[in-house]
Amino acid sequence: MTESLVLSGISITHPNRVISETGHVTKGDLAEYYAGVASLILPQIANRPLSLLRCPSGIDKQCFFQRNPGRGLCAHVRTFQFKNKGKTYEYLYIEDEKGLLEIVQMGGVELHPWGAPVDAIDFPDRMIFDLDPAPEVPFEALRLAAQDLKRRLEHTGLKSIVKCTGGKGLHVTVPLAGKDKWPAVKSFAGSLADEMVTAAPDAYIATMSKAKRTGKIFIDYFRNDYTATAVADYGVRARPGAPVALPIDWRELKSIGSADQFTMKDVLRRAKSKQAKLPSLPPQILPAKRS
Repeated sequence: MTESLVLSGISITHPNRVISETGHVTKGDLAEYYAGVASLILPQIANRPLSLLRCPSGIDKQCFFQRNPGRGLCAHVRTFQFKNKGKTYEYLYIEDEKGLLEIVQMGGVELHPWGAPVDAIDFPDRMIFDLDPAPEVPFEALRLAAQDLKRRLEHTGLKSIVKCTGGKGLHVTVPLAGKDKWPAVKSFAGSLADEMVTAAPDAYIATMSKAKRTGKIFIDYFRNDYTATAVADYGVRARPGAPVALPIDWRELKSIGSADQFTMKDVLRRAKSKQAKLPSLPPQILPAKRS
């Protein structure tokens, strides 16, 4: 690979720079991956406020989160202003593949979008449950928790998508029609999480207290709130080997061994197969009341 890689008109400098010693992943590999999955990831992140995890010297070294404008922004990385509770905030967002690749050029690795677009910032169009296991919880228990949550959502009339996060957990996501504001979505998610904790208090917890999580799965419904984000579908994680956060079919979950098993090469292969077309659900409306 040369010292300059051009993808969709964007120059990626130092493409040979190794960003993960594990797997010998380079900056050029990352750029080519995001270019290869642009049609899959952009519907999930375009025109949404983004938090970026930037690792200019590689994921094995110092990384930092950025969500506000600052020095070093490229031309296609936009800024967006909004007001909340009398205060004005300014966030980053992108519109297209050029912006996506410019994030890589800036040293960006992870992409964490909001659950609402910039033109309807008060109305989330996805509800996310982050199932975060304590270190000693086996993956089989996490699979069962995701299936438990899926069934409970179906009982309310909602269908969901499951995603391996590229870390240790799973996300269960419900596409929404963007009719309810953040407090209503968070309240609904919280009541469902509390219902699971009541049914199995030895297995689940729905509070942020780390001291009480031993042996349990934290049902993190706090992703459904203003300024909260979740790792993007098809997004690369700043972890050794650069695993990918990948949505999968519910039927495939039973054959998955860990939430960080998918590499960029795995996902690019899937993108060329029928598996790339799944999963997808139409937007849904929250039930008026929990039953």
